[in-house]
Parts: sequence; structure tokens; C-alpha cells
Amino acid sequence: MIGKKKYTKGIKGLTLIEILIGVVITTIMMGAMFTTYSIVNQTYSQVSEKAKISRSSRDLVSMLMRDIRMAGFRYYAGSQTISKFAADTTVQCPETGMVLPKISYLTFDNGFLDENLSHNPVVIRKNKLGFDNSTTNADHKIDGGDLCCDQIQIVYEDFNQNNLLQPYQRFRVTYFADSIAEEGDTRYAVYKTIESWSQPRESDTSCVWPITGSWVKDCPECVDRELIRDHIEDMEFIPFDNKGLIIQDSSSNYPAPETVSIRDRLFDINGVDVRLTFRSKENFFKKDAPDSKKRFITGLDDRTKEYTDRYLRDSVIVTVNTRNIGGDLFR
Repeated sequence: MIGKKKYTKGIKGLTLIEILIGVVITTIMMGAMFTTYSIVNQTYSQVSEKAKISRSSRDLVSMLMRDIRMAGFRYYAGSQTISKFAADTTVQCPETGMVLPKISYLTFDNGFLDENLSHNPVVIRKNKLGFDNSTTNADHKIDGGDLCCDQIQIVYEDFNQNNLLQPYQRFRVTYFADSIAEEGDTRYAVYKTIESWSQPRESDTSCVWPITGSWVKDCPECVDRELIRDHIEDMEFIPFDNKGLIIQDSSSNYPAPETVSIRDRLFDINGVDVRLTFRSKENFFKKDAPDSKKRFITGLDDRTKEYTDRYLRDSVIVTVNTRNIGGDLFR
């Protein structure tokens, strides 16, 4: 006898339509999660990249603020220091020892005949690349439309009582930008040079303070073209007076010893506005910007530049007071 086929009731399953609906819903959810992840990741990358640029800017700004605040500083020897030099019997002079002047005996050169000898507390040169003032800006420009970068020179004094040949010290710090070509990437970087004014006595037994000297780069404190920060987009300095007005002539030149029309205002500088703009090392945006939506960086004065590449750029702006400039001590 052939048995009948039994069918079990209550068997549950999914139809093809239900499976397809589940796949569609899962795909939508995964797409939403991926989109959310992409947005969060892109936002994090933006914040991280901006933080790197900000950190680079902050470090350089700290160095600039410290040096600009020192501009024009002069050391005055106290009675105790003067007495110490006068009592130094190692110096065979007609008197007991060397007579140290209260104020620095070092020669001051205004740089009017040769700007490379300038001892002025602050000198700003617009759109000037490189350290050597004899070269033209075009020699270093990446392209003809570049506005980068300004050069600033800062001079201040110090004192070293252990240096009997030249106790008074004078330093000139120069911040400047120059072009770099590396691995197909042509860009700018910030450099720093520290020079010392050399005007020592001839020997320990000399009783005469010398009347002339020269800038040198071989002192213990000196630095010759030290790379400070890479990937600089612009470095802008604007001098202003005690009324907050920009100090410039009719051609927008700032006070410099070689600029006859406005060099008499070198000691009117009461502060310096500083703007530093850095760019990212790697491409940041996914694609170039169309001409209708160019990215741009706005300067403090007349420096605005548009970009279509994929680099991220960010600026930091500070104002620094030149608290040591004034009076007739350097004139």
C-alpha cells in the first residue's frame, strides 16, 4: 500500500520578493553609513590639516613676535659692570684697566650708502625674496603673478661681560622667503639668518675701542640661512606709527635705508602687522576649483590671490608692538 505524502503545516520562509526588499534596505543603510563616514572622515581631515597649518604658523609667529619686540633694544652698562672692567688688571693700560662706556660704543650705520650695512631696528622690504638685497625679485619668483613674500630685518643689542674684546653685542635677524623645487613641487619656504656686528679690540692689551666693524655670520649665536618653515604661501609685514597709520610713501614702499622718499621714518615704526599664510603639503580638495569658484587668500594691504589647485591654505594674523624703538639713540 502506497502511503500518502504528508505536508507539515507551519513551515516559515522568505519569498524572493522579501529577500530583494531586504537587500535593498541593507544597501540603503550601508550607503547611508558610508556617506556619513566619508563626511566625518573628510571633516576630520580638514580639521587635522588646518591644525597642522595653524601649528606651523603659530611656531613661526612666536619667533617673529619675540624678535620684533627686541628691535631697537640697547644695553646700558651699570656702575658695577663698569667698575669690573676698570678693575681688570689683565688689561695693561695707563690706568688700572679698560674704561667701559655706559652706552654701546659700536658704530651705527644707517645704510643710506649701502643698505646691506643697515643697523636700523626694523626694515621691511615688500615682495622681496632671498637674503641678498642685490638680487631682483624676479630671480626667485615661481610665476609672474606671485606676491610672496616680504622680508624683515630686525636689529637689537646684547651684552657679554665675559667677552673682554667686545662686551657689547649687536645682532641682525633677517626673515625671508625663497623658492624650493623638490619632487616636482615648486613652492616657498621661510629662512632665518642671524648676523653679528664684529667690532672687537685688537687684543686683550689694547686700550683703544675700534671705530669700525662689519656684519659677520661666524659668531656662536649666528645662523646662516636656516630653514624655519616649509610650504609658505605668503609672509606679509606692514609697519604702522603710534597713530595706527601705515607708514609708506606714494609708491606704497615701506621705510628702508635705500628708499630715499621715506627712510626718514625708520624710527617712527610703532608696531608691525604680520600675516602668515601656509598651504597644505598634499592635495586637500578632491578636484581643482572651476574658474567661476576660485579659492582666494586676502592680504592685509593690496595682496589678494586666487587659486584653482587642490591645496588648502590658511592664514594667521597678529600685531606686534616695537616697544624699544624711539628717541635719538640710533640716529
